[in-house]
Amino acid sequence: MTILNNPELVTLLERCRDLPTPPGVAEQIISLSSNANSDVAVLTDIVSLDPALTVKMLRMANSPIYALQGKVDNLKQAVMLFGWNGTLNLALSFSLVSNFTQSMSDGLDYDFFWKRSIAAAVACWHFGRVVGVNSRKEDLFLPGLLQDIGMLALDKAMPELYNGIGNQQHQHKYIQKLELEKLGIDHAHVGAWLLGRWNLPKRIIDLVAISHQEEMHVDNEPEYLSENCIKVSDVIAECICNDEDQRDYHYAANICNEVLGLDKTSFLKNLEEITTEMQETAAIFEVDVGDPKLLNCIAEQAKELLLLRSMETLKTAEELHQAAEFLELKAKKLEYSAKMDALTDIYNRGHLEISLGTEFEMSKKSGWPLTVVMVDLDHFKKVNDTYGHDCGDRALKYAVDLLKACIRDTDSLYRYGGEEFVVILPNTSIEGAQSFAERIMLTFNKNTFEYKQDINISITVSAGIAIQDEDSDFNEWGDLLNAADQCLYEAKQCGRNQYKIYEHNKPIKAAVG
Repeated sequence: MTILNNPELVTLLERCRDLPTPPGVAEQIISLSSNANSDVAVLTDIVSLDPALTVKMLRMANSPIYALQGKVDNLKQAVMLFGWNGTLNLALSFSLVSNFTQSMSDGLDYDFFWKRSIAAAVACWHFGRVVGVNSRKEDLFLPGLLQDIGMLALDKAMPELYNGIGNQQHQHKYIQKLELEKLGIDHAHVGAWLLGRWNLPKRIIDLVAISHQEEMHVDNEPEYLSENCIKVSDVIAECICNDEDQRDYHYAANICNEVLGLDKTSFLKNLEEITTEMQETAAIFEVDVGDPKLLNCIAEQAKELLLLRSMETLKTAEELHQAAEFLELKAKKLEYSAKMDALTDIYNRGHLEISLGTEFEMSKKSGWPLTVVMVDLDHFKKVNDTYGHDCGDRALKYAVDLLKACIRDTDSLYRYGGEEFVVILPNTSIEGAQSFAERIMLTFNKNTFEYKQDINISITVSAGIAIQDEDSDFNEWGDLLNAADQCLYEAKQCGRNQYKIYEHNKPIKAAVG
């Protein structure tokens, strides 16, 4: 079925005054593409008429995607790098995206639309290189980018079509079902019709028309490779851009295996490369594709889910062993990240509560003394206010290094919050606690934090110490920690750069300055 089977829709689209149309430079490029006698010099002259377009072409030429040893510093060099068809495709892509990203709609989520379009373009482009469609991967970028252009046309001609569907539009299958129910045709065919009106080359129009068809050619005949690439790019874009609980990595991996001959390892490698190239390309196109950290996690998430899925059909003991090792490593990584402070790479407050509870019970049962020390960096807010948070972060790491140098292998260090730290000293009496406190005071007083070459900052600390022993009456670990906190407060009130010890329920002062 084609759009011509719905003459009412064709009439509606033709009468729409806001139908997407290529800007002036894009029209000239399209016209040039149909002229067999055109040369590279003419194309270079047209592109140079648009300074913003020229800048983007140069940024693409110098991007990691091309990984050149020498810098491309003029448009002529960029055109030579991309070639005739590559320059046409990229210049047209930049021009169209720049013109259409400013559109707004009550129904269609344009930010998500362009994020998905970039993902599909990069995937189509990437797989074209992988399967060797041609030596110029740019030839598949434009059809990948424009495979959903029909949605823009439908949104302008029928504003009510996508109204009220919310995040369901993130699922392309839902969009297609909606369009087929209401129009008898999907946006891929509308897009092909629109590109025909723009006089784009027939090969691009044909690829857009079949981009969402589920039927694929599994014999890898050369004439079908481009079709397979654009169809697979639709599946990959769905994995990357869909809501997390809607991503079907298993289906995507199977499609890539059946159609492109990629095994699971190759699929994951290519998925990771695509998400990286997507971020680089989106930056050049000035399209927001979301948090880079989330995109970088997609391949890892796919690896985990595919492994879990495949465990149902694992056949050999070796495969089971590999799966178990992977899951064990994953669990260890999660366990490690759950108990560590991200900035300082020492234990966090949550793990402190677990550890202190265990140590407190062991101390009660064994009768061994247990010391808790709360340490606070003096006037730390002033460091942040004067030199900024980058300096503050580095100062915290500096303080952690000094504290680590003062503790024993049996002791443990925790970040309690902000600039506060806690040290647990097992089997440590009041004498050992005092010795430790004096050691950290001396260490901080004789060292300075070198932020920059000409900026040296003196950082001192205050400390509060509480000891669980046979003379104390702490009922639980929280009481011990609160006692140390109370002593820390007293030390700061008395002028800082000193410590206090909580002994027999009565704070006593011992200062080092």
